[in-house]
Amino acid sequence: MKTSTLAYCGLQVLGWLRDRADDINSAFTLGWSHTALWLKAAAVIGGLATAALLFGWTGHLGLQAAHALPWPTQKVSDPTGLLATVDQPVRNYLNTHTAHLPVTPTTAYALWQAVGTLALVLGFCRSSGGRILWLLWGAFTVAAVFTATPAPGREIAAAIAALGWAVLSLFALRGISLSPTALIHVHVQAPPAPPAPQIHATIHVPHQTPAPPVLKPFDPQQPPSLN
Repeated sequence: MKTSTLAYCGLQVLGWLRDRADDINSAFTLGWSHTALWLKAAAVIGGLATAALLFGWTGHLGLQAAHALPWPTQKVSDPTGLLATVDQPVRNYLNTHTAHLPVTPTTAYALWQAVGTLALVLGFCRSSGGRILWLLWGAFTVAAVFTATPAPGREIAAAIAALGWAVLSLFALRGISLSPTALIHVHVQAPPAPPAPQIHATIHVPHQTPAPPVLKPFDPQQPPSLN
């Protein structure tokens, strides 16, 4: 009894495996639209997992490259003090708000610089995603400068950061026009409809030809007809 039950279960498993093999074969033969649902789900989940791994690996390499760069912002000659007016509040803001986070202030600062540079380059290349990233980066920078600058010069520092960001936006947002687009309405008149066909009913009555007179043989005994 147990042997027959095991054999039956084995046959069911083999049948299920054969059906799945047929699904895979049909996917290669008939295309994505006719692929089995479980194969589509497996492909989507596998693709998302692969994309997540690649994204994490790329981000890790990017952070390592950011740490390897010199980032000489503090060592750059700044006789006007404009760069320090923006750079120092951002550093102070990141130092304050990363104190209880696993990320270090140096990493956060390097990431801020890398994101701004990448967004500027992508925006210059007319990338929509890069321009959105540039707008978010600029809003964060102005907000960080306004928050971390002491109260007496807070508005001036935020205005300087906004002006610097606006100047760089000339390159990142090049080609974008804020003028309204002129709309020209062209009315194309439809061609006139053809006249409706007129139907005339004509009844043809056939012309009846009179029958020829019937000629009878001459009878000399019959008097001639007066007609």
